[in-house]
Amino acid sequence: MNLAPLRAALTRHKRRWRALLVVVALVIAAAVVTAVLNRSPSIATRSQFVAGTPEPASTAAVPLDTTLYLPASTPAPAVLLAHGFGGSKTDLAAQARDLARHGYVVLTFTARGFGDSGGLIHLDALNYEIADGSRLIDYLARQPEVLQRAGSPVIGVGGSSYGGAFALMLAATDHRVDAVAADITWNDLATALFPNDQAAAQSTGAADPSGVFKKLWVGYLFSLSQPSAAGPAGPTGCGRFAADVCQFYRTASENPASVTAADKALLQRSSPATVLSRLKAPALLIQGEQDSLFPLSEADANARQIRAAGAPLQVRWRAGGHDADSTDDSVNTWERQFFDQKLRGESGGNADGSFLLAQRNAGLSASTGQSVNKT
Repeated sequence: MNLAPLRAALTRHKRRWRALLVVVALVIAAAVVTAVLNRSPSIATRSQFVAGTPEPASTAAVPLDTTLYLPASTPAPAVLLAHGFGGSKTDLAAQARDLARHGYVVLTFTARGFGDSGGLIHLDALNYEIADGSRLIDYLARQPEVLQRAGSPVIGVGGSSYGGAFALMLAATDHRVDAVAADITWNDLATALFPNDQAAAQSTGAADPSGVFKKLWVGYLFSLSQPSAAGPAGPTGCGRFAADVCQFYRTASENPASVTAADKALLQRSSPATVLSRLKAPALLIQGEQDSLFPLSEADANARQIRAAGAPLQVRWRAGGHDADSTDDSVNTWERQFFDQKLRGESGGNADGSFLLAQRNAGLSASTGQSVNKT
């Protein structure tokens, strides 16, 4: 009996099994390596309410809902993150965890008048939301996990839109802030909501000196304020807006031409324009190129004031904005690189005085064939 064919078949099967075992071993090894590389450092969190500024005619502190994210190694520089209008601290969880993975203590909070925080909405007013910011810095300064230099906590502040104005105004008025990053925000809320107002009307002879009221935008923002069990409601029909802010909205909506100088002053008190002359901390300004609410002119006005104040400045114009989502997650990366540079003293990143802008659909992705933006 000729056994050669059988032996040959068995040999071929052995080779196939060996090859299969090698492939399986390689797959398992690759999975182990990937798991090790992707394993995130341990991030602990602590949630609590921090006492904020009392409302008018009250001595009771407004409770601010916060979460503290702690990196694996402390003490470390801290970053205070502020959310956009109508949002809450949960909107910032992904960015907070990313920063914590990169070694930062991060404090997120829900602004007064929103979510589970108490109080009413004063539109980033110096005496309320910005004063709350200083109390949050007080809280960070007491945490042993926060790095101290020369007896002061090392702190950066960042935010987008409503949170961006908060960040700029807090950095300008509380000089414990060592770096500030602001995305798609305003300079002067009065001119942002009433473009082509008094000055333009006088130069052109227009009949309406109040400017063009962005009624749709303001109506949308107003709709985001809803009463909740967490805090008091404003006047009837005002959601959680403070009475003076609600009265401005009603006046402007009914007849924009009847908006008074006092109404405009209310908006200006909620504007970085009033305090940027005091800014000392390095700043990163990011603004969207598709934004009819806070257009590039608002970023330009902020940039001119910051330069006049002598603070170091970096400017980036990006794709997206309030009218269109950004096509990538670059904003969080840019802010982290900026904080690395200013809070840790790391090299790299963009130089102070730099200006970058995005060119939409300027190239094609080699992997997907889709159009991409370039900076």
